[in-house]
Amino acid sequence: MLTELTLCKENGETLVVNDAVVTVTQEKHIVRTTLVGLNGTIKEYICNGDYDISISVGIVAVDSNGQIVDEYPKEGIRKIREFLDENKAVDVTSVFLSIFGIGRMVVTRFSLKQETASNRQTIEVRALSDEDYVIKSTEY
Repeated sequence: MLTELTLCKENGETLVVNDAVVTVTQEKHIVRTTLVGLNGTIKEYICNGDYDISISVGIVAVDSNGQIVDEYPKEGIRKIREFLDENKAVDVTSVFLSIFGIGRMVVTRFSLKQETASNRQTIEVRALSDEDYVIKSTEY
């Protein structure tokens, strides 16, 4: 099932993407210690890592009435690129991502491969989850 994805920049500008397939991966940070005479290692859980987000976005050319047309979707690509080029976190909303508590992401890279279909372009996006944090010190 395709996931509707809403992107929102810090200035409030939003973009709804109707054709997105999302993959979420998380790595746990574990310290492994080897001891002489022990088969295997001792594992010490440190913390969960960021979520690694992969999104395959399909951009289709449409006219002003929202009807699919047979032309290259340059306007749709331009719009999504404005969000992908952000050098800050972008708010993201989708039912799928909300299951993992992901509401913001930082785009790390994206790629496009020219396709033979004249009115559709796929964009592969890689991002990391992001959240607010506060660093507290007890040394004053």
